[in-house]
Order: sequence, then C-alpha cells, then structure tokens
Amino acid sequence: MDQQAVIDNELAPAMSDIVESGRLGSTRFIRCIGEVRSEVNLETVADGWHMAFRRLIGSEPSRQVVSGDEEFALTGMTNWPGGQSAILVVGRTQEDMKPSPDLMIIGSKGAAYYSE
Repeated sequence: MDQQAVIDNELAPAMSDIVESGRLGSTRFIRCIGEVRSEVNLETVADGWHMAFRRLIGSEPSRQVVSGDEEFALTGMTNWPGGQSAILVVGRTQEDMKPSPDLMIIGSKGAAYYSE
C-alpha cells in the first residue's frame, strides 16, 4: 500500500476518531515524519498530510510554509488562526527500509502517538 493510501484509509480515519472522541481535548500541535519510497512523489504525500491536518483542526490555516527539495525531503510548517500548529517532514527511505509514518498529536488534555 502506498503512503497516500495509508493516510487516506488508515491514519486519517484513526486520527479523526481520536480527536472526535474528545480524549485529547482540542488539538494544539501535530508532528508527522513520513518516509516514502524513491518512486513516490513527495509533494503529493505532503499535500495528503496537510489535508488530513486541516480536517483535524477543522479550519483553513493562516500560514503554511513548505521548503526542501522534491528529490530528498520536504518540510512543512503550518499555523492556524486559533494558535494550533503542525510540522511535517516527508523524506525518502533507504532501499532496504519499509516506508512508515511517525505521528504525534498533542491536545489540551493529552497526546496520541502512532509509529510503525
């Protein structure tokens, strides 16, 4: 399964369930480090994560900065009007390694982590 399918089919619904349950309180900060295979488009994966973050926060960001190089890694920093923020790093994995996301969501009442 490619990284975008993992985001859409597994992580986005799981993140939404956790946030909507209220266990974390209101989302304050999201950090995600995604590793993908060399043939995957980094910008497409980063866009998918940013869309998932917008759904979690529930609004459009007030500022988003993406820097890096499509060949190696992209870093995105996003802020919302309510003070929430997210940091995203999407990079290439080594040939013999399995692509995987490392996700952390910090809310006003707790935190959730996901890593493979």
